Amino acid sequence: MQNKRLLQDIGLSAYEAAAYLSLLKLGISEANLVYRDADVPYGKIYTVLESLAGKGFVEVQASRPKKFRAVDPEIALNSFFEKRKSEFEKEIRALKGFVEEAKQALKAIPVQKRKDEVFWTTAVTESDIRKFAVSTYGEIKKSVLVIPPFFGMPIIPSLLPEILKAIDRGVKIRLLAPPRFAALSSVFSMQGEENFGKFKKGIEVRLVQRNFNSCFGIFDDSVVVLFQLHPQDNDRVLSVVKIRDTGLAKNMSTEFELLWNEGEEFDFEDVAER
Repeated sequence: MQNKRLLQDIGLSAYEAAAYLSLLKLGISEANLVYRDADVPYGKIYTVLESLAGKGFVEVQASRPKKFRAVDPEIALNSFFEKRKSEFEKEIRALKGFVEEAKQALKAIPVQKRKDEVFWTTAVTESDIRKFAVSTYGEIKKSVLVIPPFFGMPIIPSLLPEILKAIDRGVKIRLLAPPRFAALSSVFSMQGEENFGKFKKGIEVRLVQRNFNSCFGIFDDSVVVLFQLHPQDNDRVLSVVKIRDTGLAKNMSTEFELLWNEGEEFDFEDVAER
């Protein structure tokens, strides 16, 4: 039963797996012997054996009656794997083409926006927050203002590629942080010289001599992300809320600018020297 299940796991039907295992055991055989041993309905046995031949598991002698022989498992399975791999690669190439075509077509659909439109979503688990962060940075077109909860969750490594893509798109990021940001900033220099150069160009950092009780971000002057810190530990993130609200984004931007003006410029070159 285990061997039959293994063959089904790679893509053979239950009847195909049973017939192949019978041929391995019986050797060269006619269909009437195989169907009895494999418990395959006689009306289906020829179709099953021909299907196995097409997949490279069985050889057929075109005599009367036909005789069948199982191909050595290592040869059959390697051949089957390479064939399926080639098919999957072809499907992936086709899918990629369809996806790119769909992207271009769907971008052309005009979006009707109301002036007072508000929409919000939430994330609670670490996995959801990571997806949340990646998708948010993937949508940015021009600017980010952020007071981030750096020590809340270990999402920075998975987020850095999206930040680099955003910088490549011309997005400007302003980051406001407490002094302990300096201890974490080395993660940027660890991304290689080229990427570190991009971070220096695309991210402006200022340090404020205070610890923030709340953390938030404003994206493209229209989206606000609020980080809810744990009530007993401000180094932990409890949940994240993303709000599409232009009015709220404007008010939060004003608050950010007041804090920004208090900040002291942070020089990435200090990180490189350390």
